[in-house]
Amino acid sequence: MIKIKKVREENDKFLAFAEKSPFYPDGKGGQLGDRGKIDTALVLGVEEREGLICHILDAPVEPGEHTFEIDYLRRKDIAIQHSAQHILSASFLRVADIQTLSFHMGEEFSTIDLDVPQITEVVLQEVEEMANEIVRSCIKVEIVETNIESAKNLNLRKSLSEKVGEIVRVVKIGDFDLSACAGFHVSNTGKIGIIKIVSWEKVKKTLTRVYFLAGNRALRDYSIRVSVLRELSTLLTSSVSEMPARTRILLEKVKDQAALINRISEEYAKYLSKDLETHKIKGINVSVYNGFDDVARFLPKYFQGDLLICKTSDGYQFSSEKIDCSKLIAFLREKTQGAGGGGTKKGSLKTSAPINKIFSLIDNYLGVI
Repeated sequence: MIKIKKVREENDKFLAFAEKSPFYPDGKGGQLGDRGKIDTALVLGVEEREGLICHILDAPVEPGEHTFEIDYLRRKDIAIQHSAQHILSASFLRVADIQTLSFHMGEEFSTIDLDVPQITEVVLQEVEEMANEIVRSCIKVEIVETNIESAKNLNLRKSLSEKVGEIVRVVKIGDFDLSACAGFHVSNTGKIGIIKIVSWEKVKKTLTRVYFLAGNRALRDYSIRVSVLRELSTLLTSSVSEMPARTRILLEKVKDQAALINRISEEYAKYLSKDLETHKIKGINVSVYNGFDDVARFLPKYFQGDLLICKTSDGYQFSSEKIDCSKLIAFLREKTQGAGGGGTKKGSLKTSAPINKIFSLIDNYLGVI
């Protein structure tokens, strides 16, 4: 049973507070929190608030004692990801003397931030191989509780936090790793199954963030990648090993074709600029082009008239040596509830207003300037 002390509604959710709870809070120690039910209400999140444990529920419950259910499959996954993190962090320390500064477990993947601005693929491969060797070795994972003075004398991978109380919970993975931790862990490294580093990036200028998956998360990710590669292999008519070379060839062809389209578009724009549809509005010759965006991009370069309007896929482009385009677009933007802007000589307007509406508004604008 769980004893709920008080309940209140907040943002269409219901907060149930308890002094003690079997549900592990989100974010504590970097890991995910528990989910489950309190009576029939779903537990959507668990937080530490106001000196109590706050359960975020999808339905109200009354203060008092209630039955509860914990999602143990989720807890098992959390334990796998957390133990994998301990093994990875210890591996980075052993392989390259790199310390882990922080750990975050997400619903889809987990990350560790390493105290190094960059890292080589060779190091990452060695770390991954060492980590998976520890997994395959099926080493017993022990949870030991000791007092803080005794803990200070242990060969912990990371020094104790100032927030640690008198009793310290230590996670021991054979002779491989010893670390203070209050989170969930597997009882044997073999239960992790597999650890896979999937990505990494530089963060905060001086750190490297490593993304990893373990257990069923890694297997699901592998299945997705195999499926994608199979489809790409069919589309590219090549084997997986040939894909990079095949892709580079195709990208070069696309690049060459794009350059050719640009040259053709510019030549056409140069020719077209002398024979555009033109309307006279308040003494101003307004030329209009309604065609390809690539051609519209080059027309202002060769246009010699008063005002050029190019209809584009998402609105209009304006170009003029005679009218301040920034002021004209500001006026049209307000009247059409559109978006955009530009300088005195050219700019753009995103709007679905038809060209006749634009003509009418330009007529109004020219009548007041």
